[in-house]
Amino acid sequence: MRKAKTIIIGIILQILLAELASSQTCSYMWDPVFELSSSNQPMCPVSTTSGSTCSFPFKYNGVTYKTCTIFGPNNQDFRPQCAITVDQNKTALTWSFCRVPTDAVIFYSTVRKGGYWTLNSGSTQGGTMIWIHGNRFAQNGFNSVPSILNTNTVQLVDGYSVYDCEMHNDKITNTQLTCYAPILSEGYYQIRVYVNGYLIPLYQYYDSRQASFTPMLSHTPIITSITPQSGTPQSLIELADSFKTACYSRDVDGCAQDNNPLISRIYVGGHLCNVIDPISGATYTTANDTALICFFEDNEVGLFNITMLVTNEYGRSLARSNLYRISADENLYMFQSYAVISSVTPNTGSTQGGTMLNINGNYFSTSTRYPLVVKVGNQPCTILSSTTTTIQCQTPVAPSSSQNQYQGGRGLQMYSTSGYTTQSTLSSSNPPTQTGTPTWTDDALYVSNSSSAETVWLIGFVRVPKTATFTFILDTNGAAALFLSTNDDPTNKVLIASATNNHSPDILLNNNTNYYIFCVGSRSNGYLRLGIQARMHETTLTATTSSLVFNEIQRIAIATIVTPEQQQITYTVSPTNGTSEVQSLQVDNSIFQIGFRGVYTAIQSGRPTASDIQAALNDLPTISPLLVSVTATSTLYIITFPEDMGDVPLLTCISTSSNVPNITEVVQGIASDSKIAFELDGQLTNYIDFINSNVTQADLSSEINNLFSIQCPSSINNAKLTRSIVYLQDFESNCVYDQTPITTNAFCGQCSANDNTLANGNTRAGNYLCFAYRILNSYVTSISLGIQISSDTSTTSWPSISFSPQADKLWHYTCIDVRATLISQSSIDSTVTSIIITYAQLNDNIKNGIFIDAVSIRTLLPLGYEDISTYPIDQSNNSSC
Repeated sequence: MRKAKTIIIGIILQILLAELASSQTCSYMWDPVFELSSSNQPMCPVSTTSGSTCSFPFKYNGVTYKTCTIFGPNNQDFRPQCAITVDQNKTALTWSFCRVPTDAVIFYSTVRKGGYWTLNSGSTQGGTMIWIHGNRFAQNGFNSVPSILNTNTVQLVDGYSVYDCEMHNDKITNTQLTCYAPILSEGYYQIRVYVNGYLIPLYQYYDSRQASFTPMLSHTPIITSITPQSGTPQSLIELADSFKTACYSRDVDGCAQDNNPLISRIYVGGHLCNVIDPISGATYTTANDTALICFFEDNEVGLFNITMLVTNEYGRSLARSNLYRISADENLYMFQSYAVISSVTPNTGSTQGGTMLNINGNYFSTSTRYPLVVKVGNQPCTILSSTTTTIQCQTPVAPSSSQNQYQGGRGLQMYSTSGYTTQSTLSSSNPPTQTGTPTWTDDALYVSNSSSAETVWLIGFVRVPKTATFTFILDTNGAAALFLSTNDDPTNKVLIASATNNHSPDILLNNNTNYYIFCVGSRSNGYLRLGIQARMHETTLTATTSSLVFNEIQRIAIATIVTPEQQQITYTVSPTNGTSEVQSLQVDNSIFQIGFRGVYTAIQSGRPTASDIQAALNDLPTISPLLVSVTATSTLYIITFPEDMGDVPLLTCISTSSNVPNITEVVQGIASDSKIAFELDGQLTNYIDFINSNVTQADLSSEINNLFSIQCPSSINNAKLTRSIVYLQDFESNCVYDQTPITTNAFCGQCSANDNTLANGNTRAGNYLCFAYRILNSYVTSISLGIQISSDTSTTSWPSISFSPQADKLWHYTCIDVRATLISQSSIDSTVTSIIITYAQLNDNIKNGIFIDAVSIRTLLPLGYEDISTYPIDQSNNSSC
């Protein structure tokens, strides 16, 4: 019995280990982040409607599948299916439909009703409606039986970041979903859909690139001006900048169609601001795509942000940071509304309180956020009743001590009088008392349009909601002084800033305490500017949210003594005849590559000629610009190196043949000493001729500097040695090498361009466009071109061609036969033999996520160019090469 238990436990452990191993080598596909990062893993066992299990991997129409697919035979409904039997080559023989949590399929998405999938850009501020087209989505409760469940959900995924897209249920059917995008930074977001809680895997997308969303600033309505930024409710507000449309109603000429973007709503907080007068039916002013006036309809008093919503792709507006003001409790706002008092009766009453006050005016708050508070003599007056236009309250007992001024609920009082006052008088311990009729200012700023001399006062109270350290700044172009009291008593005011020293010392202010502030300024020749600014040191806000916020910047300097290494080389010129190194290579008829000093040639196949092998070796950066010569016998290649190179290491060769290639040194080389090269960590400079050339220090510095760069074959980026190159951009001019890993920074050389413009200004004929690229996200789908026909350079056409890059954040090199591609899509006539590519650009460069290098326009492909290498021995992309 004991032995039997041991066997059972052993079997259980084996099963558990097998399940664990299976979970580590297959993918369940039901997590959007995991699936995107594990696309090369096979799918876990999947049952089918026939009762059999899918046979992974399987091949169909030249494609190897490790998951179910919607592109199998006899599958007009695009349901997930798989091969259940395969032949010895893994080619699918019989098929069955997969049993999966959801068989829904996604065809494409767009940001316009009836739009194409290429319309996939929208606002960075959210509010863009995304239309997702497919089949077998869950019928939502809104349009079938009543339900509280959201049977379909949509998420937007960028790497490891996942964002919910708010469902718009009234447009949902079993073939269409709609949702509103949230606020997102510029980027590329894959659209992921859950049906009844189950994620639709990417293999059930017709093309995942056709179901994406790219928020961009260029597709975001912008507001840069709001006038005024304070006022009563039910007032007119002017907005300006770029609204992306001049349409505000479908009744306007040219705005009737759904594809015309429409300014659908403007909000002040949660209240509408209408462009059209509901009584007259006319606009308050001429509205266009850069300016309009709207009417703030509500009676609420408070602090508000202003938002515009534009239909189609444009969504919610972005306000520039200079429009955001900061409230006393550190909230950001763009517009402040306030109430108006027109009369208070009676104006006398008992010192023991109990007098009934009637306050008349407008816009008295009914908001729970900003409740009504009435004070008399800084004591609460008990509110008995109120409407938006009247308040009735009972006065309190009169305070034992009286003040001339009390804290109010809005801004500062401003006084103005003619005449000039000197700085010494303004800054004295007894500054001039305010005269004139008071007005209100909400900005703590006065700017005069008069050329006459005047003196102006800004007077009021500062009351902060939290204890913090403040610095006050006096903003003026004349004589001025700023005073602050230690409490609410004006007699305790002290000078804290003046025109000659406009920053106050750091001052600690306590929360919920009134501080009397007194500012006076004067200018003899008019146009006075007088303002008060305050900086709170302890805040959670940043400069990205408002231009009124300044980030603290601290610079840390670390001093150290750097001693550069210096090496001195003495070279005595004593040239000899030298001896050329000769090596033989024996390799079977196979697929092979030849390497020299760690760098390998392009793929060689079969039995290449001696001239083919010679060209491949001379293209290596470890040999070029020197040249080897190659001859061949029936079984050997004989490679002769130039005598300048002297004794060189043996070539290497890798091959698909079962026989190991044989490389032999036939003649050991002896350097002629006419040229020398410098070596650092196995990397050689070019051979330098000190005898026949005037070698300068700059020449030597350039050669040494190249040791710290990536050397590419001359056929890729050396226009002097490769005549087929008619246009070259290697981005090495003004290149500044930093600490970024060189393999990230460049494909060739030391630098690349963080740009999407491949070529601009070429005037020479060449049918091929070649370039290296490193792309961070798979949003690039096409290349925009400027094309001239060689026989007619007077006309430039602007076609585009599709392009499907590998967006894996690694460098890739590709060449495109632009002429052949344009002919295939009927952009040019098939009789055209040569074109001039004047311009080329990758679409689009989101978040500066495109890096390009080694761009060339050419008449022939680079030597040994491989479109997509499928050879397992290929060393040309090895990072060590």
